[in-house]
Amino acid sequence: MSNLQKSLKSQLDLIQQKARERTVKTQNVEYDLFSLQRLISKNIIKLDPDYQRRHRWPIETSSRLIESLILNIPIPVVFISQDIDVDEEIGEAVSRYTVIDGQQRLTAIYNFLNNDYALAGLEALPELDGMRYNDLPPFLLRRLEERTVKCLRIDSTVDEQVKFDIFERLNTGSIKLEAQELRNATARGPFNILIKDLAKNKKFRQLIQINEHQPGESSKVKKMEDVELVLRFFALIDKRYLTLKKGFKDFLTDSLNEFNLLSPEQINESSQKFITTINYIAEIAGPMPFAKYRLENGDYKKMSSFNAAVYDAVMVGAAECLSPAAMALPANKTKLENYIQLFGEPDFFAAVSGSVNDAAKVSTRINTMIGFIDK
Repeated sequence: MSNLQKSLKSQLDLIQQKARERTVKTQNVEYDLFSLQRLISKNIIKLDPDYQRRHRWPIETSSRLIESLILNIPIPVVFISQDIDVDEEIGEAVSRYTVIDGQQRLTAIYNFLNNDYALAGLEALPELDGMRYNDLPPFLLRRLEERTVKCLRIDSTVDEQVKFDIFERLNTGSIKLEAQELRNATARGPFNILIKDLAKNKKFRQLIQINEHQPGESSKVKKMEDVELVLRFFALIDKRYLTLKKGFKDFLTDSLNEFNLLSPEQINESSQKFITTINYIAEIAGPMPFAKYRLENGDYKKMSSFNAAVYDAVMVGAAECLSPAAMALPANKTKLENYIQLFGEPDFFAAVSGSVNDAAKVSTRINTMIGFIDK
């Protein structure tokens, strides 16, 4: 008997125990489209558990799914988790099921049946382009009424970590998740919840150039770039930017994991600091405080309305120089006047251009802004 076989034999009990604990019990179920719409609208099925990305499908992709349903083309199985047994009494706000895989598909179906978008970019039925659900002729409505979606329902005894493991395995090889989408799935905790809430702040959205009336249409929101911007602020303040060596993505991930361990009091304090800083910037720096400029022939020409590196410099620079109480003092309302002149300094301009997440550039742009505010 080889050493590997001996080692395996000695661990058989442990392997059997793990196999029993990790075995997932499932049940095949089918729902017609209108039952799914009703279950989602009543929050019986939850589309967005913490580990899920935001809805990202463009209208054309959603439309092609509806086209497939009309043509009776099979679509992939949806994985849902039964979180609460059907016999248990719960409040209306509590979901019985959450979507592990298939969020984009179910959202596309739900939104179409709610008449929220018109079909576009169809390949087999281009004649339907421009039509909403309510515009479809009766025979096509009947086709949709007869369509069902196959679901694999995972038993309610499966714990949260196993659900996340399933989500991660199912999404391997699918549409690439952005960095913050991955953090949202892998670095779950109270601080992760906080930064998602702060990203919805009205003034913050205005300053990072998100349309407050249609935030869901912004690519920043769809890819969770808005949430990453909030995380950037916390990861860099309190001189933390000086600890950045290499690998900005890993730096942000490590920071989020660290922040998830903060006490409720510390998390609340962090929230207030972010909101105070945003309010200060919104009051004194105009509608586009994070725009990038270039000095040309004595004039500052705007290159973009929003630049993440400029955001670092302005937000972190202000927070490093001024306490929340100091930001409220009238004497400090002029601290950021004319900071546009920094774009005329070669070192600062270089620090907000090119590979902006380089450790030296991060330090240069923040220190330059601190020097300007403290002068």
